[in-house]
Amino acid sequence: MRLTKRNSEILETISKFQSMTGKKIARLYGLNEKNCQRILRLLCNAGYLSKMKVPSVNDGKPPSLFYLSNKGAELLGVKPSKPRLNYEHTHMQRNVDIIIDIILAIKETDIMCLVMSEHQIRTQGQEVIPDGVMNLKRKKKSALFMIECDYGTEILKSTSGHHTDIENKLNSYLNLFENNCLAFYENHYSQKFNRFRTLFVCSDRNRMNAISHLLTDRPFHFIWLTTLSDLSKKSILGNIFYVPSLNKHNLSVI
Repeated sequence: MRLTKRNSEILETISKFQSMTGKKIARLYGLNEKNCQRILRLLCNAGYLSKMKVPSVNDGKPPSLFYLSNKGAELLGVKPSKPRLNYEHTHMQRNVDIIIDIILAIKETDIMCLVMSEHQIRTQGQEVIPDGVMNLKRKKKSALFMIECDYGTEILKSTSGHHTDIENKLNSYLNLFENNCLAFYENHYSQKFNRFRTLFVCSDRNRMNAISHLLTDRPFHFIWLTTLSDLSKKSILGNIFYVPSLNKHNLSVI
């Protein structure tokens, strides 16, 4: 099989996110789902991709999850990584949908969006692992954004010390910000960054209000909150962000 430019890009995208369903790939590339499935089937038959069924409680045929085979990983010069269908993987797949929303929202603008996935960051052994990172570029300006997605399942504040709660996560970002520990991202993007912002996407308005109470101190000015609903309706470029420490509303990343 001769790999076309688009087929090579699809392999690289699947590698970036570790694994993807056909539906996600079709949406990202603007493909008809049947056509996308045909391409993925060809890549599987050629030995570049492997697939597994994803357990589903919905009626009908369960979706397939595609990931690089050993041959595909060798082609791209990466380590093969078969997904494990656990909570962490489910969380990562939900984050992929949000990252795709962001990429598509910026696609028709004059802004360049360079995205890193949680999988890419996690496999490099970083201490703080965002759910995604994006470098937005417009003309000579560039900014680094870390994306944190909250689906309302994590404990806000724990006294037991046995939970990775939201408060500890926020403090980890604060430590990263105050010490400007960005060498990993500067090496990846081949440029220097003057700090960063963390875009914290909350499951709903009530959850956002609860998290905002943890962010009233001024040092947390770099953490901006929004909701999944506002992100979906108005896109990442909308005036959707709230900064609790500065009490500023309706801000935009651009």
